[in-house]
Amino acid sequence: MFMGKLEYAINSASPWLIIVTSPILTSIQLSRGYWLVDLTLWLMIIGITVQFLRMLGGRWGIGALMATIGLALTWLGRVGLVFNYFIVTNGLYQLIGAGSWGPAPGSLILASIMTAGFELYGVGLVAMAYAEHGGATIGDTLRGFIDAAGAFMVKYSYLFAFLIPFIVRMIPELVSWPWFVGYDTPEYAATLMDYLIKPTFFTYTRWYGGPTVLPPLLFLLLYPVAHLVSPWLIFKFNDAVLLGLLGVSMNFMLRRMGFNQGDALIASLISTLYPTMFTLSWEFAMLMLGLVMLLLTMAIMHLHIESHKRYWLPLLALTVLSALAHQVSATLTALIFISYFAVKDRDPRWLGLALIGVAADAFYTNFTMLTVTHTQVGLSISSSLVYSSGIPPYQAIEGYLIQLVVAYWPLLILVSHNWRRGNFILYTLLLWLLVVLLPSGLMPSSSFISWWIWALTLPIALAPLATRPRALSAALLAVLVLLDIAWSWSSIVNYVIPSIGPEVITVQGPFSRACVTPLEEGFAYEAGVYVAHHLNGTYVTDYCLYTFIHLADRFGRGVVVSDNPLDTALSLNGTVYLVTTQYLSNYTMVARFGEGVVILPYNRGVAYPVYIFKVKG
Repeated sequence: MFMGKLEYAINSASPWLIIVTSPILTSIQLSRGYWLVDLTLWLMIIGITVQFLRMLGGRWGIGALMATIGLALTWLGRVGLVFNYFIVTNGLYQLIGAGSWGPAPGSLILASIMTAGFELYGVGLVAMAYAEHGGATIGDTLRGFIDAAGAFMVKYSYLFAFLIPFIVRMIPELVSWPWFVGYDTPEYAATLMDYLIKPTFFTYTRWYGGPTVLPPLLFLLLYPVAHLVSPWLIFKFNDAVLLGLLGVSMNFMLRRMGFNQGDALIASLISTLYPTMFTLSWEFAMLMLGLVMLLLTMAIMHLHIESHKRYWLPLLALTVLSALAHQVSATLTALIFISYFAVKDRDPRWLGLALIGVAADAFYTNFTMLTVTHTQVGLSISSSLVYSSGIPPYQAIEGYLIQLVVAYWPLLILVSHNWRRGNFILYTLLLWLLVVLLPSGLMPSSSFISWWIWALTLPIALAPLATRPRALSAALLAVLVLLDIAWSWSSIVNYVIPSIGPEVITVQGPFSRACVTPLEEGFAYEAGVYVAHHLNGTYVTDYCLYTFIHLADRFGRGVVVSDNPLDTALSLNGTVYLVTTQYLSNYTMVARFGEGVVILPYNRGVAYPVYIFKVKG
């Protein structure tokens, strides 16, 4: 009897307690920041969640609707605050009991959403006590809503396969506006600006200061757009669009392979938002487009096989597009065709399609895929696709193979339940990816060039096998998205498990992805404007600063890029300048951009001034 009265008293008082205390606690935390206040608000959220779950048997009505919306807003604001003070700041504040909610205005907006949710939930409880109720229970109504929402997403799965990755990927772009996200992204924008002046798509162009043959498809597609929209603006949206298209192409491929719409949607979201795969969208635009074409090629190949060879022309067209998009997609399409020819069908047309990818490989490697030289003991055969490494095997296993497992263990756990869900094309793709990756850990002396870029594509092959059980897949996806949407996957893993080391697998750290902090990007661009207007000598700089100089200086005229810019500058003749973030007292400073070293708040890094020194002449 006493416990029943106590519970009744608590339930009666809780709405008013929530309504009164939540804005007070939020105001205190925003103005001063105490770990105890943050902990109290966490406990309040957990408390009202448990209370709501216990009310699922109650009747649905306007009060229940208000309480439901209030609880959803509370969690939305709370999760957003975690993003703001834990993810954005790279673990500067602890997850529970934080002394600050991170930078404004994000903290103010998200705290207001959370507080509004508390207030609405409390008002809903009051209304439930006095208002008339409907016939259905709260639980039945919510289950019906969830089922309807799920059915709506599945019905328009192509739309959601595009929109969800696109929106998630746009978050860091908006955070860093108007500057770029990704090490290579400024160079993409600068190269597209160069193409507007001299469209040398199928010959050499300047890429990081040297003549390079680039896969032309991305720039061919963006070239007409760049006549209407600034390349700078294009590459603020390009990577998000490509990530969305990657989700659509994965969805299309799996539905054509017989996967149901729900599993295809889950697989497309896992493949695009899994942290290592998501890393591609920071800077590997040409590779992303190549993977889109690869997935479409695999889809048409499956239809072609099932329909008894009626799709040779579409398959030929997509094979050519895959070859024009990137070397990885060119290689993988060739390997899949060769494997199908060797195992399933001896039609020589498969080898003809494979030759397209082989020819693209030869073109991108300047026709030096295989080099045969005469030695005293006979012929020596080497390949530009493989490099010799002096790393001992035990270091390779620790540095490469173990980190691969660390990065992919959640996917591997899910995949272990569903090995029978793939088909020949998917398993062939997975097999060849492993052939490329495993030598880096087992035989480092025979590793493939840029093997780690291939590692980022593993979710393409693994995601279709990881769609069951659905609830676990969806939960894993939600956690991984939260970890990665603000540059923070590697730094937070290292924060939680320090023994892993700072260079966790292939996913880059918070600032190397953007090369430098946005403030320093501005300094480097100002230096590029100076260089473009003072071409009275040779300017030497590093690879990072070069991308921003290239943005202002078409074709990087008179600019030399080097890993050791000072040594390179000293080795050149004539008038030589050095563009650097280091202050060198031995040389004459001709320009400086930025007033001094700036330690950015909330653990966002350090911005250094950019100097131009006259080294020789």
